[in-house]
Amino acid sequence: MISLKTSNWQIKNIDTVLFDKDGTFIDLHYFWGKMTELRAQEVIKNFNLDSNSFEKICTNLGYDIKTQRMLTDGITALYSRSKIIEIFKENLKDFQVDTTEKELENIFDLVSKNFYENMQEYTKPIDTAIDFIKKIKKLGLKTGIVTSDSKESTLLTLRHFKWENLFDIAIGREDSPHTKESGEPTRLALKLLNANPNSTVMIGDAPMDFISATNAGIKDVILVATGQISKEELTKTSQNTINSLDEIEVTIN
Repeated sequence: MISLKTSNWQIKNIDTVLFDKDGTFIDLHYFWGKMTELRAQEVIKNFNLDSNSFEKICTNLGYDIKTQRMLTDGITALYSRSKIIEIFKENLKDFQVDTTEKELENIFDLVSKNFYENMQEYTKPIDTAIDFIKKIKKLGLKTGIVTSDSKESTLLTLRHFKWENLFDIAIGREDSPHTKESGEPTRLALKLLNANPNSTVMIGDAPMDFISATNAGIKDVILVATGQISKEELTKTSQNTINSLDEIEVTIN
């Protein structure tokens, strides 16, 4: 087993590490920013809205087109896909659009299909995170991904960057009828890896990851400020908070 430590904290006796994807080892501002723009364009087209509504729709989806950054308090930062669609459906009433969650889900699916066909254009790794993952994998740790994104997207990303050997499993939203926050997808990852939650660490970039891990029985959670949320804000959720994964020293027990 290994220990993970920084100048402020230490987690001992770890043999498994679970990772969130976007914001943790993938640059989510670039990835989700483009996804949001495409969703907004498709919504405008589908409901015959004025093109001037583009910026407001992006904002409603949690993206600031001026700064080209996902909003810390935006719905994409805070919720899983089903909840995002539920809230966005209500937001669209400001544009006199009365739709259903199913219709919006179909729009999101259409955008996703087109997006993933050109995904390499929109995906950038967080290099410090990839270096960390490579390091712990060389030491023999079990690794997995638990994401609210689709499994298809996740596997395409791994294949594109030739990262298949870095992760033993990947759990996407199709793998469980429950939201990530429920802890069920994370619990599934533990089961598939035959991992003990007491010797497992969850690494993510948002309170959602902390909640997911806690609900799955994982007590050690590291939050990294490479996503939408600042270190100062993340510290309110977990004391094991860092700016970047290269701050962690990996030692063999």
